[in-house]
Amino acid sequence: MLEKAKREQSRLAASFEVDHVFNFFVTVNHIYDYVKITGVASKATLDVFRSDQDIKDCRDLCDVAKHLRITHRPDPVTHRWSGAIGCAPLGVLPFGVDGRWELWSGDREVDIEDLVSRTLLKWEDFFIRHGI
Repeated sequence: MLEKAKREQSRLAASFEVDHVFNFFVTVNHIYDYVKITGVASKATLDVFRSDQDIKDCRDLCDVAKHLRITHRPDPVTHRWSGAIGCAPLGVLPFGVDGRWELWSGDREVDIEDLVSRTLLKWEDFFIRHGI
């Protein structure tokens, strides 16, 4: 699953489209399930890792994408800023770009592309630390 998440990240880098966003977050979220089943890390270790805010954000994006709403946690919202004039306050967006995706969760705004990179690095580090 980690290798699949890396392939999804490559697809995102080539074309930041909603299908690739969906595929990445569903894939990266389910790495947890595979690691849990193998038993290479204790449940306590996985629980600590899963409490990381980036990992929780990925889980929320996966769950809301698959199920349309989350019932046990606040629903996150994603928003895509477009590069068109008039869609955002002046000074918020650079001109000549396709826009960017953000996760809005509570009072936090998280850049989706940054979240993708951080999350994958965290999983890679987890695999290295646990000899996976």
